[in-house]
Amino acid sequence: MKIKGLLLLIFVLFVLVIAGFIGSQNGHFVAVNYLINDFSEQVKMSTLLGVTFVLGFGFCFILMTAYVLRLKWKITSLERKNKKLSQASHTL
Repeated sequence: MKIKGLLLLIFVLFVLVIAGFIGSQNGHFVAVNYLINDFSEQVKMSTLLGVTFVLGFGFCFILMTAYVLRLKWKITSLERKNKKLSQASHTL
């Protein structure tokens, strides 16, 4: 299963790199005046897509890290409780 996951990760990274190369050739300019009211500047579409991707990845990374840390804390708490209960049952 681990090899399958690794191959899938390599494939996804390869597709993202190819998409980045193809997307960087896009020279169209777009107005991003909807982000901030006073900021009405023309930005390349490839730059806007790259920034959006990085922001989305960062947001998901923060959420996933918080979720994993919360689960690790819960596992530690349950292990402590299990150890305490097993010691209490051995003393009976």
